[in-house]
Amino acid sequence: MGHVAVVTDSTVDLAPAHTDALGLRVVPMTVTFGDESYISRITITDERFYERLRASPALPTTSQPVPAWFEEAYADAADEDADAVVSIHVSGGLSGTVETARKVAADAPLPVEVIDSRQVSGGLALAVLAAAEAAAAGAGLAETARVAADVAARARFFFTVDTLDYLRRGGRLSGAQAVVGNVLRVKPILTIRDGEVEVLERTRTWSRATDRLVELCHTEVGDAEADVVLVHGLAAERASAVGVALDDRLSVARRVDAVIGPVVGTHCGPGAIGVAVVPH
Repeated sequence: MGHVAVVTDSTVDLAPAHTDALGLRVVPMTVTFGDESYISRITITDERFYERLRASPALPTTSQPVPAWFEEAYADAADEDADAVVSIHVSGGLSGTVETARKVAADAPLPVEVIDSRQVSGGLALAVLAAAEAAAAGAGLAETARVAADVAARARFFFTVDTLDYLRRGGRLSGAQAVVGNVLRVKPILTIRDGEVEVLERTRTWSRATDRLVELCHTEVGDAEADVVLVHGLAAERASAVGVALDDRLSVARRVDAVIGPVVGTHCGPGAIGVAVVPH
């Protein structure tokens, strides 16, 4: 029986067990330390990645998926009797992944709708989860794509990091923004705006930064029921406290917690906390 398959990429920041349970195809990206390359969450675990990141004198590099991996994902969907694919990816302002997907989709063995989510990490996860839910309910290609695009457009992702240096060195933030943050020893609140990373405000302490994440989410959704994705760079205790505050402050319909994977972790660094939210 035909169905719509959902494809995404390694920046989605959902646990592998979760993506497997949903039948999602995650096209992998690579992380390279010096002359050693690893496939995110396939040949390197989250825990091992952060160990290497803390010990490495140089920032690792990340690479978008090679075309062959998209070809394989779309061919696998066709082999498993999918009628079509909705392929939802990290913002084109942060990576060339979506353009590669579009090029491969043109020659895929079944119809493929490629969506630039203009999101990353938890924000991308919200769009992917919505698409998977719609597809599981029997939605066709157009409706599944519409749902994914709608959630991606309405979702907001707020995050804080221990240092802006990882984002600066990875080219995801201007040097001037990073220098100001690091010199003043502040904990920045960042967001994704127009598909790119933006410093929203600066706070003095971790507790104030995480409080502001919750406040900003409440400002976005008010008293409406909302879906939430809470992600962290191996900072489970800190994330747990944020989760309790979110549950107290928001009307949470569904909350998914996950570790920030190697690709996004390269740019955020250890200890980062992020919250993505979308109202129903």
